[in-house]
Amino acid sequence: MVTRTTTRASKFSLRHFFYVFLLLFLLISPEQTVLSQEKSAEKQTQEFACGDVPFGVGERLRYHMDFSLVRAGYSDMSLIGIDSSFGQPSYVFRSRVRSTSTIDLFYKVRDQVHSYFDMEKLYSQRYERRIREGNFRSQKFFDYNHETGWASISNENGPKGLTPFKPFSHNVISSLYWIRTQDFEKGEDIYLDLHDQDVQYPLKVVVYGKETVEVPSGTFECWKVEPVITSEGLFNKTGRLWVWISDDENRLPVQMKSEIPVGSIMGRLAEYRLGVPYEPGMKIPEIDDSGDTPWDWK
Repeated sequence: MVTRTTTRASKFSLRHFFYVFLLLFLLISPEQTVLSQEKSAEKQTQEFACGDVPFGVGERLRYHMDFSLVRAGYSDMSLIGIDSSFGQPSYVFRSRVRSTSTIDLFYKVRDQVHSYFDMEKLYSQRYERRIREGNFRSQKFFDYNHETGWASISNENGPKGLTPFKPFSHNVISSLYWIRTQDFEKGEDIYLDLHDQDVQYPLKVVVYGKETVEVPSGTFECWKVEPVITSEGLFNKTGRLWVWISDDENRLPVQMKSEIPVGSIMGRLAEYRLGVPYEPGMKIPEIDDSGDTPWDWK
């Protein structure tokens, strides 16, 4: 494992802040020129990314989350296991977001997401979201049937119906891991199909070039990219988001930054542990969170 280790904000700004990181960097800015889904599909890059991937089981990434100049929270995302209940092996992903003890006094956040995505092609199989923010509690679950093109929706009270989606689409979690498998080239945009909640849309990833980034976990040569929604009318009130992905064999999401009307949001990689390639029958590496400070998820 590699480890190197206010002022009162409004509820609106805090909710917006934590929602950005709950979606793992995919607070997506609107495209100025609207592209049709058909055009996006024609230009989609490496639709099914196979072969060697730059991540493995047991990988854990931890981030400091700063709102303007204030440390507002902590986040981690991990590949915690393999699940074969979908007919073929799928990665089991977990993300957790928590506010700091200072922010807890005003607006306590303990959010968690699980996502299951196909090991070979990285498309979504299941998505679980559990929200604990202030006095608000919510659970939502999506199960994707890629043969029928319908996803079943449920919450803590049971089934809530079906929503259509384009088979072999990604959710906001699997899309990040899919993007990590891509070969970046300055000026060459990347396209993929994304399904979030009950909305289907094409996603464009703009590749700007390389930059050197210094974060608590070290200094990295990175590719700077920007996820952009290419459909009209979605997220048209949000700010832009930039993500820096390391230009090495690990393709780590090292840093993300978003400018929004109420300030700036910055996520910086503080610690990371690399995973190991999966082989059938292998013992899944355990991720021990006991005694972690300041990553105490209670």
